[in-house]
Amino acid sequence: MNNLTYYFLLIITILPLFGCQNFNKSATGVDNKSYINNFELLQENPNNQTTIKITSPKAIINPSNNDIEIFESTIELVNNNGQDFKVKSGNATLNNLDNSIRVYNSVNLLFLNIPYYDISTNSFDWDLNTSIIDINNPVKINFDNTEIKATNGFYNIGSSILEIDNSEFNRYIYNSEGLEEYQVKINSDLSKWYKKDNTLEFTSNKKQVETTINFLLTE
Repeated sequence: MNNLTYYFLLIITILPLFGCQNFNKSATGVDNKSYINNFELLQENPNNQTTIKITSPKAIINPSNNDIEIFESTIELVNNNGQDFKVKSGNATLNNLDNSIRVYNSVNLLFLNIPYYDISTNSFDWDLNTSIIDINNPVKINFDNTEIKATNGFYNIGSSILEIDNSEFNRYIYNSEGLEEYQVKINSDLSKWYKKDNTLEFTSNKKQVETTINFLLTE
């Protein structure tokens, strides 16, 4: 067999291999995800008669599990009395398998019927079945002239009770001229905020001290 015939047979043998490689590469590079602009989703929860509205300029749906990646998300909770709170964040993921939302990247929760009340954290997990928000990161809470820092917490939407662990309470008292007069500081192992009557309760396991502060504010 001369050299020309040998090289010709070699090329014929190798070409199908290149064809398979290119086909596999193109097949694995297929993107089946759905990209949506101006995304909007309404989800009703008949158990507690609430409606969740999610809006975003961009969202991605994964067809393998129907999970939705949401960017620059806004999530609003609406109940029988109107809007309850709004959550703004850089990202959110709606998990359809366990019916939950993970919110992360500069999270801010605003209580719409109480001005100047908001919660800031890095991320939280929202179980839509139980209506429990698990704030599994350090959290900062602003209540008018009050700032509370804690290591983590839970918010029960049904009972409207916020529980936080290892909290540091700081309230600034101002005089009639609007100048800061003094500061109240409370450290506790557990704190509870009752949204319905707008009260705070502090409990310390080590000292067995419990305090309730009533704010003269109404929803």
